Amino acid sequence: MRDKTRSKKHRCQVCGLYGETHIHHIFGGRWRVISERMDFTIELCPSCHEKAHNDAEFSEALKHDCQLEYLETHSLSEWMNLMHRNWVGMSEIRKKTFSRNNPVLGPFDDEEGY
Repeated sequence: MRDKTRSKKHRCQVCGLYGETHIHHIFGGRWRVISERMDFTIELCPSCHEKAHNDAEFSEALKHDCQLEYLETHSLSEWMNLMHRNWVGMSEIRKKTFSRNNPVLGPFDDEEGY
């Protein structure tokens, strides 16, 4: 879903609209610096950007999708060390297929605490 390059394509990565776009930090507030450093950003049209700030369900979906993307190449323990919060259900994590060299669960292989 997200384009990992920082150069703007002037196309909303949610609705596909071409034109004016904004770079939205998926994790704001105390996580904004991490969003910037880790490129947890998404290019959005003004309408979707407003929705990302004003629609909690939409914002949570962006966080969820970003975490799932991160877990394609990192473990859940790495995510938890970085963000200290989980936006993805353990059953959903277990359903994904990951590289044998990088198991997603690592030491966090049960649902306690998440």
